[in-house]
Amino acid sequence: MVGARVKFPNSSECTPAEQALFCPAQRVIDLYNQDSGDKAKRICAKVRRWFFSAAAAREWAGVHFLKEVQSKHGHGCVLWRQPDRINIQVTVTREILVLRAEK
Repeated sequence: MVGARVKFPNSSECTPAEQALFCPAQRVIDLYNQDSGDKAKRICAKVRRWFFSAAAAREWAGVHFLKEVQSKHGHGCVLWRQPDRINIQVTVTREILVLRAEK
């Protein structure tokens, strides 16, 4: 028997109060295995590349993968929603250009 399909997080379901969501490692792997036709057991480079592309196609503004502190294995990722509007503050020093986006 085949299990139910795993749903990729949808950025439109993320409210403005929820600027980011966490997607656990097992869900990332299940999504990859379900949609790529490949079988991964851990979050590796090919899984991250696939997930970045899949998230961009679903209009997520960004993805950042996190490692578990003890094992250093992929623990999941944070997905950021597109901001409603962007104000950018630019600061230029002698050595660095700092861009800050504020809501």
